Amino acid sequence: MNRTGMLCSLLVAATAAHADAVLEYAGGSEACHGEFTRVAVQGLSMRIDGAPPGQDYSFVFDAAEKTGVTLDHRRKQFFEMELDDDAIEFTGDVMKSTSNMVDRKTEKMQADLAQACAQSGSRMNCAAVDAMRSGGANGKAGIPQIDPKLMEQMMQQNMQHMTKEQRAQTEEAMKNMRASGYFGPQSEPVIEATGEKREVGGLSCTVERVTQDGQLLREDCRTTLDALGLDPADVKRMLRVIVRMQKYSSAVTSNLRLIKNVSSVRRDNVDPQHPLVERRCFDQGKPSGEVTLRVRNESVPADWFVTPADYSRMDMGMRGH
Repeated sequence: MNRTGMLCSLLVAATAAHADAVLEYAGGSEACHGEFTRVAVQGLSMRIDGAPPGQDYSFVFDAAEKTGVTLDHRRKQFFEMELDDDAIEFTGDVMKSTSNMVDRKTEKMQADLAQACAQSGSRMNCAAVDAMRSGGANGKAGIPQIDPKLMEQMMQQNMQHMTKEQRAQTEEAMKNMRASGYFGPQSEPVIEATGEKREVGGLSCTVERVTQDGQLLREDCRTTLDALGLDPADVKRMLRVIVRMQKYSSAVTSNLRLIKNVSSVRRDNVDPQHPLVERRCFDQGKPSGEVTLRVRNESVPADWFVTPADYSRMDMGMRGH
């Protein structure tokens, strides 16, 4: 066998010996789920399938090109983005420019309404000015607001005169409003290491209790990336993707003030260095669901990492599409 033939044989053997890596959660639901539905690594490509409420989306990263593609499966659309340092810096500049533009338009609208109020004395114009000045108590500047805490108290009082079915519906509505941040900022979840060890699907993990306002939300059992038994090269690729996405996210959130003001951003205690092996969820102190991580080292379809032919391009007006 000549040198070229030997080299080809070695490459084929190496490819066959290196299986793809798949991490996925079993048993998830809208109320109780992992930090993703599935992650798959094949060569220099990595795919992340979102967890609720983003279960209709997938993200495919190409480490060689430092590009990412977001797939919207419900609309059958895709959005491409560049994730090299220059592109991330450009994205941050665009977000900052957008925030400045919104601020200028809001200030102009306030000035115009104030002038109209002074000239005409119109109750409508003057009320609009007051609303825009006092609005934003819960992150919605420019919109007249009812005191959220007062509304919560009124709803609780009204529940005393409701039927069992009506109370259940109102409790569910209030729960959703609290989660959305409507009643004001929620206290931060408290994460407490318990020291308890568990064995889940052959993986050893350590339990954390997550509580909020003294109420148990979930028990998370975490391990280390190395303990998953993945190929070291796959672990490095996963970490590179995480770093790229964290840089991109920081460029957006640190420059787009509209996002900073949203109090309903969900905190799921994502820790890339310590993946979630098992999550037990609780509602009103009672178990409400459970998810467990499954790790597989096997070949996966190559089309997982390719944009489907029937998906159309999503125009976001941003660089990288």
